[in-house]
Amino acid sequence: MRVHYEKWSLRKRHFWSRMWEDYEIGYLDRDLVPLLVLLNRDRDIYTTSSCSGRIVVVDGPVPWIREETSVVFKSHVPVTRLEVDFVFKKTPHRSYWLIVTGPIIHFSTASLRKALDILRKARTAGFKHSGIIHISPARGIFTELVTGVYAAQLLRTQSTSLISELEVEELLATFNNALIEGKKRLQKLYEILRARLPESLDPYIESDLKNRSIRLLEHTPLEVFYEMCGDLCK
Repeated sequence: MRVHYEKWSLRKRHFWSRMWEDYEIGYLDRDLVPLLVLLNRDRDIYTTSSCSGRIVVVDGPVPWIREETSVVFKSHVPVTRLEVDFVFKKTPHRSYWLIVTGPIIHFSTASLRKALDILRKARTAGFKHSGIIHISPARGIFTELVTGVYAAQLLRTQSTSLISELEVEELLATFNNALIEGKKRLQKLYEILRARLPESLDPYIESDLKNRSIRLLEHTPLEVFYEMCGDLCK
């Protein structure tokens, strides 16, 4: 299949612009910025919605049916007990679940060769659950990188607490460690790709970057993450 490069390039510019809109309003995970810019600087790659890894509390019957769950708490840095005290004070509509997930990166390439090359490198960085999920002439080769870092714990139903306020401290320590493990894999992915990318610079992206003053570009994902954490990671 041949990618329609002109249409593909227009989509790249659209997602590049949207990425910075998300950055300005605080929707984009700050520790993703170094990796996303690295990928987009290559003329044959653009990124779409991605996540650097997070801890959430959802209210729902089970955590894997999104249509029936709602996020009631979210954090991209380690979580303290006080932040989740509400689960012991407020009855859920269904059930409270604590969930930690690792980073998820979505990107499109203009060639199958490049997608497969990044996939091979990503798997060495710990993104084992990754693959190509869609191919089309206009959208290119759309790929998802997933680490497999994941855990879920039922905290409370409408009638019963499954964990005490004393036990939640130890549970959060485990989930926080899992979150940090995901961030370390994101860092490893960045280091591996930085050694090879960009293969050819995208003139439009390079020109646009010169007009932006983004301090985060001087740092690695893990450096940005530890800055976000403050004392939580000490």
